[in-house]
Amino acid sequence: MPDWRLHIRRGRRTDFTAVMVLLTACGLPIPPPDRATLRRFRHIVADLGTDFYLALLDGALAGLVHVTYARELTMGQRARLDQLLVAEAFRHRGIGTALLDFAQRRAQGRGCTVLRCALPMASPARHFLEKAGLHPGGEWFVKHLSDQPAR
Repeated sequence: MPDWRLHIRRGRRTDFTAVMVLLTACGLPIPPPDRATLRRFRHIVADLGTDFYLALLDGALAGLVHVTYARELTMGQRARLDQLLVAEAFRHRGIGTALLDFAQRRAQGRGCTVLRCALPMASPARHFLEKAGLHPGGEWFVKHLSDQPAR
């Protein structure tokens, strides 16, 4: 059950440093701290086609959720869970569950019929997502465009 001191709010431009610290604490690679990265972060938090929310526990950044939305011609709108992180010190307190529930409610409110999340087969998050009601639903094919010369 989530701690009652948990507060979920939309990410802000000024959260850049705290988010980079959270990414580092979760063992994820962080992009270079340059103007381009800061600009990309500011575009993400300002983009109304995405949800970028932070979970704060007693004022400390405990986790984040990032969901992007896309319209499809045949299926209507769909949501993609791009990132769901909880700092190690805050795990097993219901914060991840609260963030996922929050993201699902937001997606339903936007009229989404599907919430997708791509994970590597060996990811420890698979058990968490399956327990939350998500299930494997196929494979994604990926081509890294950075490997191709620009035309």
